[in-house]
Amino acid sequence: MRVFQVINSVFTSNSYILREENELKIYLIDIGDVDPVLDYLTDISMAKVEGVFFTHIHYDHIYGICRLLELYPECLVYTSSFGKEALASDRKNFSRYHGDPIVLNSDNIKILRNGDRVKLFQDTMIEIFETPGHDKSCLTYKIGNNLFTGDSYIPGVKVITSFPNSNKEDAELSKQKILSISQSLNLFPGHGNSYICLLYTSDAAD
Repeated sequence: MRVFQVINSVFTSNSYILREENELKIYLIDIGDVDPVLDYLTDISMAKVEGVFFTHIHYDHIYGICRLLELYPECLVYTSSFGKEALASDRKNFSRYHGDPIVLNSDNIKILRNGDRVKLFQDTMIEIFETPGHDKSCLTYKIGNNLFTGDSYIPGVKVITSFPNSNKEDAELSKQKILSISQSLNLFPGHGNSYICLLYTSDAAD
């Protein structure tokens, strides 16, 4: 699987494009700026965005979702149960404070729980870990040798727990959980650089 990093214009959050060679389905981890995703897809005839997996429902990680669904109305949106609640509230997802209110109620939204697994490509599954603390909606995703941690764990950066739905104790537990499963994995956080584990010969970074 190939992973392409998009550094977004709002708070330099990261989105990730996931693609398997010879597959027309594209998946996203978070969605900020949509244009880089469209630019990526122009090189892949007939490709479409099949789904987006949210690491958490804060504005800088979701602000492209309405435009994305306009372009790909069948795209599935994966989040936690609280994430679904936050997508429907411009207060809980903070979009009202950016002058870009997002209120999303859609049958496309699929709720994920700890331990769930979702098939992406023929031989590729995504495994879900609930990692609350930065926000109640936080999820971490493992796909093969790749771990997508959102803002639940950014190497060298203290987890921010000052938001209304943050919890300092949960954040520490989630961090330890992530550290316990991240050994020898490629790490893709919600901000900053990706970390490719040199123990693997991998095409994770495109």
